[in-house]
Amino acid sequence: MKIAFAGTPRFGAQVLEALIASSHEIVAVFTQPDRPAGRGLAPRMSPVKQLALAAGLRVEQPASISSPASIALLKELCPRFLTIAAFGQILKQDLLDVVPCINVHGSLLPEYRGAAPVERAIMDGKRQTGVSIMDVVRALDSGSVYLRKTVPIEDADDAGSIYEKLARAGGEALVEVLDRAEAGPLAGEPQDESLVTYAEKIGPGDRHLDWSQPARRVFNRVRALSPHIGAYAKAGEAQLKIWRATPPVAAGKPLSGASLQPGKVSLRGEELWVQCGEGQLRLLELQPAGKRRMSAAEFLRGYRKLVEDTVFG
Repeated sequence: MKIAFAGTPRFGAQVLEALIASSHEIVAVFTQPDRPAGRGLAPRMSPVKQLALAAGLRVEQPASISSPASIALLKELCPRFLTIAAFGQILKQDLLDVVPCINVHGSLLPEYRGAAPVERAIMDGKRQTGVSIMDVVRALDSGSVYLRKTVPIEDADDAGSIYEKLARAGGEALVEVLDRAEAGPLAGEPQDESLVTYAEKIGPGDRHLDWSQPARRVFNRVRALSPHIGAYAKAGEAQLKIWRATPPVAAGKPLSGASLQPGKVSLRGEELWVQCGEGQLRLLELQPAGKRRMSAAEFLRGYRKLVEDTVFG
């Protein structure tokens, strides 16, 4: 069956890998235009473009896939579906009228419609998430769902590892749905609007850690924003990114007396602990402003005075 694909980052490339390995014919790959990146700001190809070129596929990079030129191309190529995984452009009705579009969404819809389903699920302490293969309609993430696949969220996971799991599950699920469509009519399940939740885009306020919260909630926020965004704490006027921490179940005995103040730092040899509203959190990886990421032990060798007897804000 002839299909087209639209995607941009690594997540999209991993889904594209599954399509390449399938029996379906990919007539074109759409991805975002090359963007300046790195110190020299040289144009950089997206992971999807790199993979598509390596596989000898046709690559298109329109500023808008809903432009008349792109729509004319899709009419000419006549794919059965335009499949989408983390493309990064809004699909307008003119495009949806030309070709059925199927999207790989990183949540178990109708939970977590929106821009940051992975991060919000981890922040909320969910023990599982998943992917939904869905029909694309104009309303946000509200199309019928053809297939859902769940993946667990373990304490050892952060957003990066969950994206990897979801990409693998999403590629498998998308191929399964396409195989169904080739064999016969494709029927989707309407979403229950009474169960809808939203995953708002991550903003600056989401990154500042609130030490008055329970240690488990602080831990979930740290890993939800790692390794791509970064949560942070304030040590006086200095800002420190916090990239990794241990699960609170390993937090040890509570501190006593005045040390129970939320945000109070406790140094135990080469270990850095922070008191939370309930329990404590051991930080494993930090990054001072303008410096590289480093382990807590390495951080304390160079910045011990910065955090000694400090209360994180």
